[in-house]
Amino acid sequence: MVLSDWLTRHRPVVWFAAIFFGPVVAALLTLARPQLHENHVTLVLVLAVAVVSAAGLRPAGLIAAVTTALAYDYFWTEPYYSFRIFDTQDILTVLLLVLVGGAIEQLSWWAGRQRAAAARRLDYLNALRRAAEPIAPETLATTLEAILDTMITVLDADSCDLVLDHRLPVTVLHGDGSITRASRIMDVDTDGLPTDDVIAIPMPTPDDRPAYFAVTAATHVARPRPEQRQVAALLAHLAAQSLTAAGA
Repeated sequence: MVLSDWLTRHRPVVWFAAIFFGPVVAALLTLARPQLHENHVTLVLVLAVAVVSAAGLRPAGLIAAVTTALAYDYFWTEPYYSFRIFDTQDILTVLLLVLVGGAIEQLSWWAGRQRAAAARRLDYLNALRRAAEPIAPETLATTLEAILDTMITVLDADSCDLVLDHRLPVTVLHGDGSITRASRIMDVDTDGLPTDDVIAIPMPTPDDRPAYFAVTAATHVARPRPEQRQVAALLAHLAAQSLTAAGA
C-alpha cells in the first residue's frame, strides 16, 4: 500500500521504471547466469512488472510488460544479446511473460479503482455524518461552508450556494438521484450535468419556505454517478434538519 501510494504520487518515476526497470533487472541477473535457471529469472521479471503495475497506471504497466519481455528475450534466450528467437519454448515464455505482466497490470489497475471508490464512499459517509450532527450557532457559518464544499466535491461541480426565498429553477436534483428539467428526466450518466442552468437541490423546511442548494457546473462536463447524486440529495435533507435545529 505504501509503495503503491508513493508511485501514484511520482508518475515520472513510474514511466521511467516502466521503460527501464525490467531491462535493468534482466541485465543484472546475467551476472549470476550460471547459478540461475531461466524459470527463476522469469519469476523475478514478473515481480518487476508487478512493482511498476502497483502504481495503477494502465499504459505504464503494459509498457513494463512489453519492455521486460523484450529484455528477457535479449538477455536470456539464445543467441544471447539478440532479439532473435529460435526455440519454440523461448517464444512461448516471452509471450507468457507479456500476458502475465499484462494480467498483473490489469488487476493492479482494478484494485486501484476499487480502493479509490472505497475512499470516495468513506468521504461521502463522513460528510453525511457531519451534516447530521447538531450545529452550534457559533459554528453555523463554518459548517455551512463545509457543506457547500462537500456538495461541490460530491457532484464535481464548480460552485454551490444556499438560496432562500426564491423559486426553484427548472432543473432539479431529486432524492433518488435523478435530475429533471421542466419535469423531463435528463440522462446525466451520458450527457453529464447541465452546463447552461443552475441545478437546484431542494431543502425541506418546516414552514414550506423555499430553500435549495444552487449547484453550477458550467466549466466542464461532470458525470457524477447516481450514488453521488443521491448522496447530494441526502446531504441537503440532513443539512436542512441541522440548520433548522440551529435556528438558521
